[in-house]
Amino acid sequence: MLQYMEYIQRCFYKSTEWNEQNSYTFVAETAQNLLDFKLPQGISLNISSQPTENSATSYKLSSSGFVNGSIAYLYSSSLLKDVKTSRDIDLHNVVSGYKMMEPLRDPNDDLYKQVWLGGKRIDSKDLLLYGRLFLPGTALEAMLIRRLSPLSQLVVTCVSDSQLKNNGAVTFNYQLDKGKYCHEFIYSTHESLFGIRSIFNFGPSAALASAPQPSRSASRLSMGYELYYGVSNKSPGFSTAVRYTSQSAYTGTPITMTLLANPLMGHLSATYALRTTTASAFASRFDFNVYSYLSDLSIGCEIWRKLRFSGADSDATTNDNDANDFSSVFKASTSISNQSVRLLWEGRFHGFLISSGLALARSQMSENFAPRFGLEVQFSS
Repeated sequence: MLQYMEYIQRCFYKSTEWNEQNSYTFVAETAQNLLDFKLPQGISLNISSQPTENSATSYKLSSSGFVNGSIAYLYSSSLLKDVKTSRDIDLHNVVSGYKMMEPLRDPNDDLYKQVWLGGKRIDSKDLLLYGRLFLPGTALEAMLIRRLSPLSQLVVTCVSDSQLKNNGAVTFNYQLDKGKYCHEFIYSTHESLFGIRSIFNFGPSAALASAPQPSRSASRLSMGYELYYGVSNKSPGFSTAVRYTSQSAYTGTPITMTLLANPLMGHLSATYALRTTTASAFASRFDFNVYSYLSDLSIGCEIWRKLRFSGADSDATTNDNDANDFSSVFKASTSISNQSVRLLWEGRFHGFLISSGLALARSQMSENFAPRFGLEVQFSS
């Protein structure tokens, strides 16, 4: 389940009309959400609030062998009017599951969204500031998101910790999204790393979001790559991926297929995910290494549970497309070679968002399975 500040960041992207999915980083997001979903660590409690439409605060207390916590603050120059409390939020907005395609950006946004006055551009360049202090200790993380134009933004993240090399690192990421393609240029002070990520979209659904007549069915082919080089350690890296997605507004089964390759490491990964109904989705992934011949098969699923209504309420909420009808989700995944099973339940109980997970993996010291349990409770107002 997303943390409160991650949810606020998505609300900021929504209010500033930024499609974060059109990035190479999320090329295999659907399969990862069904196979590699995060499990809560130990026991933790998150209390968050939105004092104003421009700010948010979050406090976390957790215990996983020892007690720790964090304090986080966020400010947005854009009004965050659509932020919901834990009692009212649509679970699909905080649970990472099967991802449906979103309309791509119109490249003409940079022209018709410009505001000029007296020969100078005065259209707003929205800003988000975020900081988090970890307790006990002095570790700190921060993020700045600055919209430079309707098609571009700069994301700066930094970590300060005495236990890290050079006491921390700063990363700069310039993103340019023109719908049909998106480029990212990255520099990190950690190992003086330079990188570039790009994704290109093809197909009928790659048409502009402003198209007057949306198609009954849509498909999209995306191809991308990531290239980086660490100057300090003289270490290069390269990966490439192809993704095909297809969905229909009326009939048919939405599917997502990806093929990822890392030529330097000899690693190949193929995924297949489908949304069988509005309340269920399944995914599989096959990993193979051409150098070691090691392979692995992973299988996962998510099953949503609907709210039960009676009387007049049931008549008003019979539309399967109404995501607010769902009260919880159950996820399960297994890895053949790792001999592991992961189970997760996420839902709402009396206004609290609850995430509970169980991981079973065969211990290297014995033939028995070692269980690991976690519970996380979130409340926001």
